[in-house]
Amino acid sequence: MINRRLAIAGLTLVTALGLAGCGPNDDKARSGTGAPAAGRAAEAAADELDPAAALAAAAKRLGEQSMRIDMDMAGAISMTGVADPKAGVAEMSMDMGALGDGTKVELRKVGQDVYMKFGGSIGKSLGGGSGKPWMHVDATKITEGSSFNILPKADPAGTKAMIAAMTKVERVGEHGFKGLLDPTRMPQYNKSLKALGTKAGEMPFTAKTDDQDRLTELTLDMSALGAGAGKVKTRYSDFGTPVSVEAPPAAQVAELPKELSGLIQA
Repeated sequence: MINRRLAIAGLTLVTALGLAGCGPNDDKARSGTGAPAAGRAAEAAADELDPAAALAAAAKRLGEQSMRIDMDMAGAISMTGVADPKAGVAEMSMDMGALGDGTKVELRKVGQDVYMKFGGSIGKSLGGGSGKPWMHVDATKITEGSSFNILPKADPAGTKAMIAAMTKVERVGEHGFKGLLDPTRMPQYNKSLKALGTKAGEMPFTAKTDDQDRLTELTLDMSALGAGAGKVKTRYSDFGTPVSVEAPPAAQVAELPKELSGLIQA
């Protein structure tokens, strides 16, 4: 039961953060800096003609600023928080109350340190009376395929993975998109979803951008994956909002237990 709940938590985190934008190591030409004006103009024209390129560029632009992230998974799981992909910091709070015991998860990312605190029965079983509610993980030890591999240095918010997973993209009006994603092409999803067969490779999505061509809303329709899966809607807002994340007090932190090592491995 605990493993199933942690898997759901990880999947939701990937959905919200893994498709959030880019960081400083991505292509400077796409971010609008470091490229000749003629080159940027040519790319802008290409984006206008190619819906996939336009959507990819919109996601990448999120990496230029901090933001607020709000996610709802079929009314059953919700998440809210802030992230700054360039600074490599994030603070998220997830409520998995639909699982029956009001489980909540808090997550902080500070540079190469990830901290997690579980509530409900999961938190009680992990705490074991140690008085240290937070679990620490060295981000450099988290494998590419782990659901908790958030804001990785090479691709801070997973834009490259999203682009690789898009199999069909169409425009819907001036600021809308729709299409299909193949999540099995994304390392975070691959291990758990390949077992579902062809359904996992046909996930409809819709997206919206603002007047500055930034991704502001992404909805994944996971209904085909099973009863109760529903839609996952993630909204990005409050661009440029101050994001200050601190590590929990050392006295409240313990290393991730060995029995949960699967969280950080593919």
